[in-house]
Amino acid sequence: MVFKSSKGLTLLVIHTTCILSILSLYKLLGFLGIIVVLFFYLVGVFFDVRGVYPVRRMFLNLLAVGLSLYIISGISFENFVEPISQLVLLLLVIKSWEDKKPRDMYQMLTLSLLALSISSLYNISLSFLVFFLTVISMAVLGVFFINLYKNLGDTRLEYRFLKVYTLASGLFIAGVFVLSLVFFYTLPRSQTPLFNIAVGGKKNLVSGLARQVELGKVGQIQQDNTVAFRVFGLKVKNPSDLYWRVFVFDHYQGNAWINSYSRMFPQKPHTGIEYTIVLEPTFDNYLPALDTPYYVKKLEGIKTQVWAYTGSVLRTQDLINRPIKYVVVSGEEKLYEDNPPENYLDLPPNIPKSIRSLAQLLEKDTSSDEEKVRRVIEYFKRDYSYTQNLEGTSGDPLEYFLFVKKKGNCEYFASATAVLLRLMGVPARVVGGFKGGVYNPNGNYIIVTNSMAHVWVEAYVKGKGWMRIDTTPPYTSVEEISRFSLLLDAVVTYWQNNVVGFSAQKQIELFKSIRLNLSLSSEKFRKNLLKVLVALGSLYGVYSLLVLYLKKRKTPENLYRELLKTLGLKEALPVELLRSIQKESFYKEAQYIVELYLRKKYSPYRVYPDEVREGYRLLKVIRDKLRK
Repeated sequence: MVFKSSKGLTLLVIHTTCILSILSLYKLLGFLGIIVVLFFYLVGVFFDVRGVYPVRRMFLNLLAVGLSLYIISGISFENFVEPISQLVLLLLVIKSWEDKKPRDMYQMLTLSLLALSISSLYNISLSFLVFFLTVISMAVLGVFFINLYKNLGDTRLEYRFLKVYTLASGLFIAGVFVLSLVFFYTLPRSQTPLFNIAVGGKKNLVSGLARQVELGKVGQIQQDNTVAFRVFGLKVKNPSDLYWRVFVFDHYQGNAWINSYSRMFPQKPHTGIEYTIVLEPTFDNYLPALDTPYYVKKLEGIKTQVWAYTGSVLRTQDLINRPIKYVVVSGEEKLYEDNPPENYLDLPPNIPKSIRSLAQLLEKDTSSDEEKVRRVIEYFKRDYSYTQNLEGTSGDPLEYFLFVKKKGNCEYFASATAVLLRLMGVPARVVGGFKGGVYNPNGNYIIVTNSMAHVWVEAYVKGKGWMRIDTTPPYTSVEEISRFSLLLDAVVTYWQNNVVGFSAQKQIELFKSIRLNLSLSSEKFRKNLLKVLVALGSLYGVYSLLVLYLKKRKTPENLYRELLKTLGLKEALPVELLRSIQKESFYKEAQYIVELYLRKKYSPYRVYPDEVREGYRLLKVIRDKLRK
């Protein structure tokens, strides 16, 4: 295959488009899947380079039908998109093994665009934008080159002709992008997607939220510095002091804290601090909010109900499998009914004696719950430190932490604090969520990463209610973020807010804004009408002069149009024209003009000005003969 030929260049564009569309499905296929699909596809590319196709088309068609039926048999409402994507990739690979006619090339482009569409269900990050722009550009270019190959056959192309053809394709691509923007902002959109896609969860020893606080895990916790959510409209001096509430754990059993009982309440609107959170997909139903959350005022990106639960936490009715945006209100009050404080005193009977003795020692000579809380806080300030390296032990992990290791992560500090307080008769519970945040000056918002996942304790003190108790020593939850990373995150955030998060409500607001800006008063309208008319008239005049100039230019194209006009024809192919005047006295003159036009339009050879002048002289001769 020679890449300077029309077929070779067309196949180069087609294969590039198909490979990019396969790569766009990397989140679905995984690394190994991408390698396997690309290997079989590149075998087909090798066949094109050698110009040899060892597998007969009939066998490939039978193989495609058989495997397609097998894949289609696995389609269900619960598993619809993945089999379809497998079917598209299968057909792409099989088409790559065939000797390609223009029809096959069009089919491959269609399959590539379908694969790109499927990838948007799995990937709505900025990488999808890169794939979208590249694949669409190559696909449009592919349509141009397929048409070129279809009309000219497999001929060698000159650089000058290729340059002009590519430039025309580029202008068309630019028009496609402009129309894409128009359609994106004007076409009606749904609040919910067509498909719900879920992926696997995190490994055990990766920092992040969990539905229980479990002690005894062994290993080095790996920091997950991916963004959990972003917060807009919250003005604070030190974001690192913020607590984001998610879970409440009330029951300790088997070295783990769990939520044993939780009631559901309708949300209660209440005045407080209002801010906006853009939450990344969690594949769970929790809504992080500044401690203590009141209610969600507005929710975008998913159609579901929001409920409040015991312990003042917010959850959605459905799983969150895409980025969502919600406006939430928080404050210092506890709006929702809670369990009686005595429910937060239960402990299993197998608490080690050493821990019970420590609780008795701390409780000695105290006169109030507040004093008991203060003693526990002071105790953990003495000889305890923070670590993410969790060691194994054959005994009770909490006892090992308190009396041997004296090092642990927030789960150990919170668990030990809650157990000691309960042993001292103070109601206590463990709260899970996030602590801290990083301010991004590029977009004036706060970034909260998964590595900021944190647990703390709430103790019920008579006369004061629930008080936050955090005995975990200060530690760095996330490495220093570079300026470039902050700038990149601001770009990603802009993409999420204005493209991924461009909801139906935002579309309505945009149209209202446009209508408002275009609503001029009658006086102002009359004042500006004359200016508009003058400007339009000037533009029309310039346009008319330009059209007149282009029509009067002495070019082979205009010469051919003048010949048609002289012969009384609106339009005709060059071959048809010559056939119709074959017996006329001016046939040779017309033949010269037609050949000049064909050379200019289709041949790589240049047309010289003196040849054009000769053509116009012969056109005058034809007109003279027609008059006589």
